Amino acid sequence: MFNPIPDNDANEAYEVVPASYPAGWWTVTAQGIPIRHFGDKRMAERYASDPEYRASVVSRTL
Repeated sequence: MFNPIPDNDANEAYEVVPASYPAGWWTVTAQGIPIRHFGDKRMAERYASDPEYRASVVSRTL
């Protein structure tokens, strides 16, 4: 029987890659799809690794 690795959700596989334009920007991708762009690499890495931070920057409207 298959036993998945705990806390290893493929849907939360984020990667930080350099953006092609504008120079110096970073793109966070999930499974190869661009999700969000950042001008600071530290913020992009935080977004990719911290679920609480991701939830705090999501726009919510009624």
